[in-house]
Amino acid sequence: MDHAEFIKRVKSNIKTPTKEVEDQLNEFCGFCTYIQGDKYEEDKYYQGLEKHLSELEQKNNQKETNRIFYMALPPSVFIVVSEMLKKHCYPEKGIARIIVSA
Repeated sequence: MDHAEFIKRVKSNIKTPTKEVEDQLNEFCGFCTYIQGDKYEEDKYYQGLEKHLSELEQKNNQKETNRIFYMALPPSVFIVVSEMLKKHCYPEKGIARIIVSA
């Protein structure tokens, strides 16, 4: 999946009854990023994700960072992915939350 497909999926079930809501959805999607990894248990993919997030936060001069991770994964890999996110991608200042899609 590429970034365009990711945004298409984000928007697919969100109704936009007004132009204002559509604009808000587009603004929200402008903050969303998608980073693909091939192996759930390999450090290098999470290190790449951390690098990407840090670059975004530095670009925006963020002193405190709050991160949301949305995971649509098979239940068999939930624990390993959660542990790897905790190990590599939790902010030093701020909070992190994981949303699991069932």
